[in-house]
Amino acid sequence: MSVTTDPQTAPTKKYQFVRRLKTRLARRRIRKEDEKILRAARDDATIQTEFDLPKTLKEALPDDVEKKNGDGRAIVVTECTGTFNMIGCNKAWENLCGYAECEIQGKDSSILQGPETNYDGLRDAVSRLFEGEQQATVVTTNYRKDGSRFKNLLTLGPLRDENGKLTHFVAILKNIGDVKDAPKHH
Repeated sequence: MSVTTDPQTAPTKKYQFVRRLKTRLARRRIRKEDEKILRAARDDATIQTEFDLPKTLKEALPDDVEKKNGDGRAIVVTECTGTFNMIGCNKAWENLCGYAECEIQGKDSSILQGPETNYDGLRDAVSRLFEGEQQATVVTTNYRKDGSRFKNLLTLGPLRDENGKLTHFVAILKNIGDVKDAPKHH
């Protein structure tokens, strides 16, 4: 039995295959680059890579506005289900990402993601977070509201209520380098 291929769909299938392959290779390259950056950041004494994560929602986003906005860590809190919609952030996060807190409430973190985001690393970190409900760290490229990019040392952790029940997730973003566009050759 021979398999016949429609000559008109063969180029489309080949194009789709090549496009998927290029995407996978680009993601693999980004993941390897980000792993190198994470190792370098951990080895660099000038970059803080370990953070004391808040344990409760009140620690992450205190009611006291001065205390909340006086924290130098860029903090955002998300729901722990569904699309992980953001519920709040502090001033350091606003300054890093360019969004006001009122702009992000109810939105998911995809507003910070783009073509160079380490999606595999993020998925891995989130699954580690769910498996052991422990802190997870990943390096990724995030995008500010103005479209500029930065390498982000992202530390994720669980937030619990007074009974120990998981209520939210917290993320601390650490800018470990702005990403410049490659110079254009004329």
